[in-house]
Amino acid sequence: MLSLLLYGLLAVVAVGVLFLIAVFLLPAGTRIAPAATDQALPQQLPMSLLSGPDIAAVRLPVALRGYRFAETDRLLDRLSGELALRDAELARLRAELGLDPATDAEPEPPTATPDPSAAIPERPAATPDPLVAAPAPDSLVEVEAAPPVDE
Repeated sequence: MLSLLLYGLLAVVAVGVLFLIAVFLLPAGTRIAPAATDQALPQQLPMSLLSGPDIAAVRLPVALRGYRFAETDRLLDRLSGELALRDAELARLRAELGLDPATDAEPEPPTATPDPSAAIPERPAATPDPLVAAPAPDSLVEVEAAPPVDE
């Protein structure tokens, strides 16, 4: 029992000596710089339509295992929605000017008077999630037809 008490006392003294060595050898008053806080994406991006420099300035916040997936997905969803809006607007403007969207050629002379009662489409609906809405490629889908049943 006495040896157990001596080993405990020796351990406490050893820890105390190591602590005193660390206190005297390490510089006093120096601290580690505080960690930089991540900014949320809504504070970094303007609420108007994004431009190229806006996208280039985005620095996605890093988490323990890489980027924060929720904020990355939110940014990509917003970008895809804005690109869809711009594409629809460009297509509408090209159609009004009579431009061929594939070649951007000069407008052809109108063959008939445009119908003023034709409705101009509003903004397109929100784009669906491409991972959910996209059909599987034909090369990966194997469908076997059931053999005919004779009754």
